[in-house]
Amino acid sequence: MPLRGFEPRVLELHDGTRVHVRPIVPEDEPLLIDAVAAMSERTVYFRFFSPLKRLPDALAHRLAVVDYHDRFALVGTTHKPAGKERIVGVARYDRAGNTDVAETAVAVVDEFQRRGLGSALLAILAKVARDHGIKTFTLIVLPENQQMLGLLRKMGWIHHAKLTGGVYEISFDLPDLP
Repeated sequence: MPLRGFEPRVLELHDGTRVHVRPIVPEDEPLLIDAVAAMSERTVYFRFFSPLKRLPDALAHRLAVVDYHDRFALVGTTHKPAGKERIVGVARYDRAGNTDVAETAVAVVDEFQRRGLGSALLAILAKVARDHGIKTFTLIVLPENQQMLGLLRKMGWIHHAKLTGGVYEISFDLPDLP
């Protein structure tokens, strides 16, 4: 199902696990709720800056319904033994007004962290964003979220980081990706 120039693909993670990557669709709302439920309190807090026990339906709807241009999200999915698809990672951007800047966010279910999924999703998302005229990503990261800060450093994507009000405000220009 190609969607606005994006061809779904299969990624092989560092440990050989295969993850399907595709654009999010509105029908993913329940899968998003399940994905957040599968995350540790720490992971949820780092992503939403709030200790959510359950992703609220209204927020799941807002996250699952995108326009595929100014608001775009990719999901990494696997299938449980019973065949049911599950979301194990999400990367998204939301364009700021009529600019070439977008806020980005990435979240990976704990059991899939440290396998290369977050960096792969972010790199694919950056290419999609560039194709849609976005040149800069911004994001807010808690100082305790060393995993995300390390990921951005490893990718060479921390260009401007400012500690404001207890959070890092980070921006980076998107690289030209093949």
